[in-house]
Amino acid sequence: MTSAPFGDLPPEAYHDALWTRVLPWLAHHTPATARELADLTPSPDWWLTESPAVTTMMAEHEVLCRHLARFFLVRHLDAAFGESFPTVPRRMTLATLTTGARARTAFQRLQLQTVAELEPLSVKDLYDVRGTGQGTVEEVVAALVSAAIVRSGDLPEIDVRAEDSPSTNASTVSLPPAQAQLLEDLAQLAAWHHLRRRSGQSLLKVVIEDGAPEQIQEVALRLNSLTAADMVLNGASPDPVLEFTAFLSELDERQLQVLRDRLLGRPPRKLAEIAVDFDVSRERVRQIEVRLKELLARTFHFGTSIGDLLASLRAEIQPIAALDRLITLHPDLARDVPGVDAPLWLVLDRLDDYFEVSDGWAAAPDVGAAREQTRILLEDFATEHGLVDLAAATSATAMPKAELLAWLNWCGYVVYNDQILTRTRSLNDHAASLLAATGEPLQTDELHQEMGRNTTIRSLTNVLGSDDRFVRTDRATWGLASWKVEEYTSIRQQIGLELAAAGGQIELSRLVESITNRFDVSPSSVQAYAGNGEYEIIDRVVRRRESPAAPRKAPSATRRLFRHGDVWKFRIVITRDHLRGSGFPVPSGVASLVGCVQGEVVELDSELGTQSIRWTGLQPASGTIKRFLDQLQAREGQNAFLEFMPYGSFGLTVRDPIAPGADPLTQALELVGAADTNDVEAAKTALATAVDLPGDAKPRRILAAYRQRGDDDIAALLEEAWTRQRQNWTRQQPTDESRSESSELSLAGADLPASLEESEGDVAPHVDDLHGDPANTGDAIRGDSGPEEDSPAWIPVPAGYRSVGWVRPLEAEAAVLAYQLHADVPVHDGDEITGWARYVDEASTRAMDLSANVKLVRSRGQSERIACWIREHEAFSVTQASAERRSIAVIGPDGEAVGLVQYYKPGSEEATRFLSSTRLLRGRSPG
Repeated sequence: MTSAPFGDLPPEAYHDALWTRVLPWLAHHTPATARELADLTPSPDWWLTESPAVTTMMAEHEVLCRHLARFFLVRHLDAAFGESFPTVPRRMTLATLTTGARARTAFQRLQLQTVAELEPLSVKDLYDVRGTGQGTVEEVVAALVSAAIVRSGDLPEIDVRAEDSPSTNASTVSLPPAQAQLLEDLAQLAAWHHLRRRSGQSLLKVVIEDGAPEQIQEVALRLNSLTAADMVLNGASPDPVLEFTAFLSELDERQLQVLRDRLLGRPPRKLAEIAVDFDVSRERVRQIEVRLKELLARTFHFGTSIGDLLASLRAEIQPIAALDRLITLHPDLARDVPGVDAPLWLVLDRLDDYFEVSDGWAAAPDVGAAREQTRILLEDFATEHGLVDLAAATSATAMPKAELLAWLNWCGYVVYNDQILTRTRSLNDHAASLLAATGEPLQTDELHQEMGRNTTIRSLTNVLGSDDRFVRTDRATWGLASWKVEEYTSIRQQIGLELAAAGGQIELSRLVESITNRFDVSPSSVQAYAGNGEYEIIDRVVRRRESPAAPRKAPSATRRLFRHGDVWKFRIVITRDHLRGSGFPVPSGVASLVGCVQGEVVELDSELGTQSIRWTGLQPASGTIKRFLDQLQAREGQNAFLEFMPYGSFGLTVRDPIAPGADPLTQALELVGAADTNDVEAAKTALATAVDLPGDAKPRRILAAYRQRGDDDIAALLEEAWTRQRQNWTRQQPTDESRSESSELSLAGADLPASLEESEGDVAPHVDDLHGDPANTGDAIRGDSGPEEDSPAWIPVPAGYRSVGWVRPLEAEAAVLAYQLHADVPVHDGDEITGWARYVDEASTRAMDLSANVKLVRSRGQSERIACWIREHEAFSVTQASAERRSIAVIGPDGEAVGLVQYYKPGSEEATRFLSSTRLLRGRSPG
């Protein structure tokens, strides 16, 4: 806005009527609802009690117009300009308004000539004009405010064709608005390139078809060769240190001390300490601090030396930059600022909330957020094994390769063979990533050495052998199954080769003999694989399953993205960056939702103009949402939901964070953007449909979906909401009747410490053998560890479960085979038979009562003792827990979690005491 001519206007040039008559919309606001206006002048209600003639004697014309324009944009989005600015002459041409080329270009595109033609329009209408953003709309409204407060006829004659830029010369005076704007934009772009130390970089990129005339080709060549160095910039480069020193000289003693001790203190002094120095209240010190921050923001805007330097830093920190590189780019950052005893980079860090400097890194807005953004970027690049090409990651950031490597190392990522390993938390994920980065098989000891983890080679071998991603290409060499190399000891694939060679089916005994003679595997392992997965055993003959079960579809995998009917809501936490107007990255799932593919920009319709989702870089991003936040008077720290609606529509809603002490379900509904309700079933339905599950999904399935998506905050709330504190179980020995009653209690959940369903009472650890002979109950838990008359020390059982027994992995393997063969199977420990998996026919009353067909017994001399009755899915889970060396949930035939296998490290006190590394727990309801 060209506002300089108003600096010399006398008070009589302004309207002496009340502000509420000049600008009627101000009458709707009080100092309590318009604090941003109350601080502009000493009078807290000046717009209600004064006239423009009085107020302009205490406040600058330009400052008043700019603040009133911003206020109007936020509070009166739909108001027509005619009724909002009645004192602006209707016959006045828009060319006489104090606007620049951007606003005049918008008027030209609307085909408007006079104020009368502008009167029926509103701020929303201006947002709909092509190429018009918030800055242009603010410029138009500020010009209307300026014209409204000056008496009609007293407006000074201004050559509105002249531009604000100092580089304007006589040759641009007669240019049309769009051409004048082009020259102004080129000058500003050149200044920006100078600031960013890119003076030799082309300003334009013009593409001309090959068949164009030679003269046009030469025009394109000249335009493409135009750089910032070719543009003459008026004046010498300002000094940011001198600029800040001059600012310090204008502060009073209290402001200067607050600046030094609070804003720049290392560490900052407390309000109470400074209040003692001033002999004032803490609140008074806080007020000084707030006013000082506002003064700093107004003083060092873009266009000042410090404001320009901050803008350059913000562009460089995307989202992280080494402080050393920033100092190399802007040497002024290392200079000490007189009067505050601090380098300029520290001053800027404390004055600007956009970024922080920590441990040699400048991060936006902080290192935690920068690390999370880095994780999101790497996830979008990652292969199936979690690898990210270092060159691709480097091209997606503004960081040099060496700096990126240092940052990745700071974040804890492993870089190997120019590949970033993003999945190294578990042993098997780390091994898969390392093999994929190597590109060729590795010896087990080589792989163990390269991984550098605190684990044994034997443990690594066990993990590799139990994970389908790995194949043994030689006796001690491992590769990835995805390489399609010939496998050496993969039992599953070896069975497939044997079946192919035998014409599609083979006798079980022949299969076991063929594989065990060539590879170091146990017969029970071959038998277990032969009856599992893609194979089945029928009448002791192995063949492929004819109708394999279809894999389940996973819910939407994008974290913080929730479905509400036809609307998808993506949750963000509002930051200072959003309020300032910057764009921000979004997951690729959001881009897919709106149909944005890499290299394109999708524009969505909204009440406040076009909202863009762009994927022009290597990571999707959203355009600014500042106008939405301004309209809603959003604050930093609130939750905002980006709403993607049918037919390419966009909206945004804001919610205050729920108090931490609120009901967990209420908090969970808030985080998914659903309405609060006292109806528990309605809440469960809303939480299920939000992650694309059926409305009648069970709580444990809903909780698992949120965990799988990575919405850990919501999962924790649901676990708390659906877990009920149960009554303490009596410490007396349970009777047979109480055991019977306890077996009817409902199952809590697969791996939760308590129930996801309503029940009463808390079941203590059981020592029975699932309704077996009470004389054998000690063996069900204790095994062979001690005398029957001595009760072993209890190992706590998680709430919601009961202990079936310490089932040994070899016993579980035998039970699996017994279910497949419908026959008794011995338990082999080397050459010794230590027990049996006894198969009981379906018609047996005992099998029907216990829903189990296999009884595990252990040999003692010439006698046998019952260990426990075990179901087929439980036996599979025990073998899986032993192979993966971790506790896992027991999944029943219907796909629901019905129990838990606890894994104890071999050699631990528990495993030694009970002669087993696995304990089987069953849920409270019959499985």
